[in-house]
Amino acid sequence: MNDEACEIYCREILRFRKALNLTSISDEDALMRRFIQPSLQLAAWIPESSRRLLDIGSGMGVPGIPILIRLPALHGVLVERRKKRAEFLRHIVRRLKLNATVYDADINDLPHLDIDVCVARAVTRQDMLLNMCSRHAREGAVAVLPVPRDSEPAHCAGWSLQREAAIVAGDAQLIRCYHYSRGDNRGGFT
Repeated sequence: MNDEACEIYCREILRFRKALNLTSISDEDALMRRFIQPSLQLAAWIPESSRRLLDIGSGMGVPGIPILIRLPALHGVLVERRKKRAEFLRHIVRRLKLNATVYDADINDLPHLDIDVCVARAVTRQDMLLNMCSRHAREGAVAVLPVPRDSEPAHCAGWSLQREAAIVAGDAQLIRCYHYSRGDNRGGFT
């Protein structure tokens, strides 16, 4: 189901890409290489005990949708301010029968979402993103973020960098995994 679901997802992105300004990429293979495969790599960093995943600024659904395809037991919370893109995400959730809720709202306007894992792609600086995650994270949550290779680790109250590694898909990115603890105000490597 993973491969078939990813193919359907790619076709739907390409079908709606112009109308919703989802991406300039018009080739399914390029879409897989650039967005889907790197997103699927994030799934390996998500603890098995995780139940709820938050994708902030979900846009066309990366990295959240590919992760939910790979890890169907997770409940996804996809947050996208733009209503038309949020409708696209709802369409994908229905089409692929994913376990997810879509909010067309600003993340800062939502009540506590009780999240185990936070993900996002190209939303804002790491420290600002971690601050957005803080109000929704459970104790012990993780943030798994694709970031530019030349970026410095973020320093954010409650979050500490657990590990990082290069994304295999050849993109100039790293995966950084931060751990959340309300009692940890160091920010940085542990």
